Amino acid sequence: MNGPGYRLSRLITRSIRRYLVGPEQRWAFERPSRDWTPPHIERTSLYLHVPFCRHFCPYCPYTKVHYRESLVEPFTLAAIAEVDWWADAVGPAEITSVYIGGGTPTLALDSVARVLMRVREQFRLTGDICIETNPADVDDETVRRLHDMGVELVSLGVESFQPENLAVLGRDYKPLVAERALALLAGSNFASVNADIMFALPRQTAADVTADLARAAQLGADQLTTYPLFTFPYTTVGKYLRLTAVRMPNLHMRQAHYRAISRWCAEHGFERVSVWGFKRGAVPRYSSVTRDGYIGVGPGAGSHLSDGFVLNTFDLNSWIHTTCDGRTAIALRMPFAGEMSGWWWLYWRFYDTRIPLDELDVALGNDAHKARQWLRVVEQAGFAVHNGRHLELTESGAFWLHLAQNYFALNYVNTLWTQARREPWPQAVAI
Repeated sequence: MNGPGYRLSRLITRSIRRYLVGPEQRWAFERPSRDWTPPHIERTSLYLHVPFCRHFCPYCPYTKVHYRESLVEPFTLAAIAEVDWWADAVGPAEITSVYIGGGTPTLALDSVARVLMRVREQFRLTGDICIETNPADVDDETVRRLHDMGVELVSLGVESFQPENLAVLGRDYKPLVAERALALLAGSNFASVNADIMFALPRQTAADVTADLARAAQLGADQLTTYPLFTFPYTTVGKYLRLTAVRMPNLHMRQAHYRAISRWCAEHGFERVSVWGFKRGAVPRYSSVTRDGYIGVGPGAGSHLSDGFVLNTFDLNSWIHTTCDGRTAIALRMPFAGEMSGWWWLYWRFYDTRIPLDELDVALGNDAHKARQWLRVVEQAGFAVHNGRHLELTESGAFWLHLAQNYFALNYVNTLWTQARREPWPQAVAI
C-alpha cells in the first residue's frame, strides 16, 4: 500500500480534492465530540446491516460474523434500540427506502421483520424495501416471508453460473442452485429482481460474462448489476489469489469485459442506470448505494447526514452492548465543510451516469461554476454528452469512472475499514 502507484494516487486525489472542495474540508474520520448530535431530518433512507454468514466469501469486504442462533436475539434487540436512538435523535422522518444488506440478511428474517416493524412504528415508511440474498438461502418459505415483510425489490448474489468461477470465488454450491433461486424469485411477483454478476475474474473471458448475463435474463432477472473482483487488502481474497497463483486480468481485458457487457445489455433491452447497473422495462430501479442521505443501523453501518458521514463500530459485541445501553454506536465522524455535501451529490450523479444540469445551482451553491468547468472538461474528453438537460456518461466515461473508483475511492474505503476492523473505537482515521 506504500508503493509509487499508491503514493501517486494519493497525490492526485489530494490535488483534486483541494481544487474542487477547498482546503477547509478535513479528510479524516474522528471520534464525534461529546456535544455533537445528528441534525433534524425530514426525509432520508435507511440501511440495515445484518452481519451473519454461514460461509465467508474470500472477496467480501463487509462486516460479517459466522451465523450462530445465539447471536440473533442480541442483534435484534440492539438493532431495535438503535432505531429508537435514531428516531429520538432526528425526529419522525419520512423513510423513502430501506436497504437490507450484509452478510446474508435472509439467515435472520424473523429478526429483520421485527426491526422493520419498529422502523414503521418510529418513522413514516413510504418507500420500497430492498434486500440482498444468496442462492443457497432461497426457497418457497423465504419468498413467503419476504412478501409478508413488504419486501418489493430483491437482489440475488449469483456472481456466475459457471462452476469454475464459483470455485474461484469460494462459493460451495452448484450453478443449478443459483438458477433455481433466480427463477423462483423472478416468478414470485416482486416489483423487481436483480442479479449480481461478476466480471474480471481470473481466467474468465468476455464470452463467459455475457453468457452469465444471458442466463440471468432468461431466468427472469429484470436488473443486472455487474462488478469486478475487488481486492481489498484486508479481505482474504489477496491471500487466496496468491495461494492459487492467479492474477486479476489486465486493464485491456477488464475494458474488453466492460464493453462486452455494455454491448450485450444494449442489444437485449437493458438500459444503463448506473456505472455497473442495467435494467429492462419500467421496473423500479434497484440500487444499493445512490441515496442522497441515509441512516445506518447495525455493526459497521454508515450514515450520510446533511452535516457529514458517521460510521458505527464494526465490532458486533461493542455495537450490541452500546446500543442496548441506550447510547450511540457511532465510532467515527467526518464533518462536511463548505459545499462538500453538494460535491458528494455530484459524485453519485456520476455514478448514476446522468447529471441533471438544472440542479447544479441548488446542490452546489457557490461551487456550481466550478462544477460546470469540471463537467466541460469531462465532456471535451469524450466521457459525456448532452442529452436534453442532462449530461450523460458515454460507455468510455462509465468505464473510466468505474476504474477510478476501483483505484482511488476504494483505497480510501480500505484505509477506513482496515482501521475500523482493528479496533472497535478508533481515535482517528485519515483518508
